Amino acid sequence: MLFPLYDQERAGQGPGWVTFGLIIANILIFGFTVFQRDLETVVNQYGVVPSQILAGQNLENLVISVFLHAGLLHLLGNMWFLSVFGNNVEDNFGHIKFLIFYLLTGVASGLAHSFFVSADAVDLPAVGASGAISGVLAAYLILFPRHHIRSFVLIIFYPIFFYLPAFFYIFIWFFYQLLLIGAPTGVAYMAHIGGFIAGLALTVFFKNKKSPTGEGGAWCARRDASG
Repeated sequence: MLFPLYDQERAGQGPGWVTFGLIIANILIFGFTVFQRDLETVVNQYGVVPSQILAGQNLENLVISVFLHAGLLHLLGNMWFLSVFGNNVEDNFGHIKFLIFYLLTGVASGLAHSFFVSADAVDLPAVGASGAISGVLAAYLILFPRHHIRSFVLIIFYPIFFYLPAFFYIFIWFFYQLLLIGAPTGVAYMAHIGGFIAGLALTVFFKNKKSPTGEGGAWCARRDASG
C-alpha cells in the first residue's frame, strides 16, 4: 500500500489549529483509555454497533467512536493521514466549518458501516477516525487535485520514494477500499467509502468559493521559480 509522507504544497499560510487539536484529542483519549480504563470495554461501550444504530440506540456513539481507536498502530496511521491532508482542507474551509465537516463525515461513515455491514458483524463495535479522514481525502481531491503527495511503498524491505498527483494518489486509495470490501481484515471499508462519498457531497457546500482550489499558490510560485 502507498503511504503518504507529506503534501509538497501548502495552499495557505494559516495554521491548522483544528487539525492539530483533533490529533492531540485523539492521542489524549487513547492514552486515557489505555492507562486509566480497559480499552476493550471502552470500545464495546462506545463503538458503533450496527444492530444498535439501526434500532435507534446509542446514536451518540456515531460521534464518540470517531475519537476512539482499537490500538496504537490504528491511532498512528489515522493521525498521520489527518496531518498530511487536514491542514490544506482546513485552510480552505476555515476552522469551524472544517470541524463540522469532520464530524459530519464521521457520522456518515458510521451510518454507512451500519447499513452495509455483513450479517456476521452486526453486533461488533467499530471505532476510529478513518471514516472522517476519508471525508477529508474527498475534500482534498476536489480542492487540490494537482498537488503532489510525497509517498513511498515497500518493495520487499526496500522503500521507494516518489511524488504522485493528489488525484492519482486518492484514486488508488479509494480503489483499494473498494477492492477489500468484504475481506476478513477486521477493517470497516464501507465506513471509509461512506465517509468519502459524504465528503464529496459536503465539500460543495463547505468550500471557500472566494479562494482558488487545486492550484496552490506555493506550488505555482515554486514551479515558476524553477523555470
